[in-house]
Order: sequence, then C-alpha cells, then structure tokens
Amino acid sequence: MDDRNDIPHRRLQPSILLTRAAIPHVIWGQDAVHYSLGGAFIFYGMVDLQILIPPSRIQEAVTLLAPSYSPMSCDEIDEEKRTYNASHMDDYTDYTLAFRDRPNDFVRLKSLQRNTRSDPSRVLFISNTIFNYPLDETVPISPLLCPILPFPSVPVLVRLMPVHLQKRMDVGYSPQIWSFISICKFLLASALRFSFPKELEEEYDNADELPARLKEMMICLDEREKRWVCDRFLLGSDGSSAESSSDESTDWF
Repeated sequence: MDDRNDIPHRRLQPSILLTRAAIPHVIWGQDAVHYSLGGAFIFYGMVDLQILIPPSRIQEAVTLLAPSYSPMSCDEIDEEKRTYNASHMDDYTDYTLAFRDRPNDFVRLKSLQRNTRSDPSRVLFISNTIFNYPLDETVPISPLLCPILPFPSVPVLVRLMPVHLQKRMDVGYSPQIWSFISICKFLLASALRFSFPKELEEEYDNADELPARLKEMMICLDEREKRWVCDRFLLGSDGSSAESSSDESTDWF
C-alpha cells in the first residue's frame, strides 16, 4: 500500500533523476497542474508523467530511466489503447496523438517494474522544440519529500499557449489538432484559475478592465491570440467575451 506522504516522491521520481543528472527539463501536463497550479488530486492510473526536454538530451534521459522504463513504438501505443478501451468504461488518453506528425520529437516509456500505484506507469518525454518553453524560466518547487523540481510559470504559459492554440486553429480541424489544442487549453485555463481565481468570477465591461498583471502577461500577443485568454473572463453585460466574433470561435468543444 502506498504511503500517501511519499506519493509525490514516487510519482515524480523520473524528474528527480533528471534533476540530479543536471538534464534541463520542465514537468508538464496534469502533474504540472497538480503540483504547481493548485489542481485537484486525481488517481493517476494510466496518466502519463509528461516532461518537456531539449531534443539533444532525450536519449540521455531514456538511458537514465533504464532498466525501469522501456521505450514504446507507436504501434505498441495504439495496441495498448485498443486493449484498454475494450475492457474499460473510461477512454484511454493517448497523449502522443498531439505529436504524431513529429514522431522523432517524443518518446513514450512504459514501466517495467512498477512497485507502487504512485509510480508513473508511463513517462512521456516531449521535445521542447514542440512548445519552445524557455527552460530558464521555470518555477522551482519542492513537493513533499522531493528536492526542488522545475515547473512551468504562469506568465510563460499565458504568453505561449495562446500562440500555439491560434497556430493550430489556423490549420483546421483534425483529431490530432484537437488533441494538441486540448493540452494547451488545459494548461492555460489552469494557469489562469491559479493566478486569477477571484477575477475569473467578476464581470468586466471590456478587456481594458482586466487586471493589469494579466495584461502585462499578454503584451506580446496579437489580438486573436489574446482572445484565448480574454474568453476565459466575463466580458460585457451579457457575461460573454466582448472580443469574440460571431463567425469565428476559439472553442471547438
């Protein structure tokens, strides 16, 4: 049975090993939200521990995690998904789907000796060429029983995610793009909820009334990119975003 106090240390062990080996990276996805952005604890099960890492260090990281973890091919990932969906009510989340057009930019590893339920059953290394996160702007956080580990900062997420969202939106719909957009929207929404919980419940006449700190984070975004942020807030007397147009939506969901 897991020691609840030891869950972060077990769950984030791959990041701890990378940190000790001085391999630059940033914890991504659900774990970033849970451990640094105030997200609720979930039962991890098949949820990948996602880590952004420079492409030149991916193979070194894979070697570091061996023999506890072994790389999976895309065929293995697809077969695992089919098997899981055939025997479970909930759907299998394939985080690699968002990056399948760039198969050399990610490596998904499966655990070969999982000792507790807290150990991640899958680790997904994502080349930082996909998100271009500035690894010198991470937030140092020490979860329970863990050393200081790198997590994404709110200003960087607000600055980067709308750019990626709009770029993918301009390409058009596909299951892969939907998956990529889901990742970006999840991180952006979590960052805003963490930093502006009260402001998200207030109503503003227009975007000019949004918090100065938020507007400073958005200063490098163009008008379409800003909409991904502004649409999270109540703008206008009807509670909708005043900047949303009727013929183009930033939301497919």
